Amino acid sequence: MNRLIHKTAAGEMSLCDINHRIVPLTEVPTEYLGCIHKLADYESTGYNPDFIDTIPHILEDMKERLANPNATNIKACLHKINYILNAKENAAS
Repeated sequence: MNRLIHKTAAGEMSLCDINHRIVPLTEVPTEYLGCIHKLADYESTGYNPDFIDTIPHILEDMKERLANPNATNIKACLHKINYILNAKENAAS
């Protein structure tokens, strides 16, 4: 997924519109600025939307496994934590 929010060398943010035109935030209605900053924060995570959607399911599975903390379940939880933490690097490569 390509970034929609860009920063200039001076640190000013701009938005890529649906026609791939770069729009400075000064041209964006103020009621949308909060959403644009939220999108910028999301894009900065490096995770894609599909992966973000899987995180609650992963955490729910981990919660169930940790209710019975034997060696197998703890190892599975550690694997899931590594999967989450490494997903960004794997998506970039």
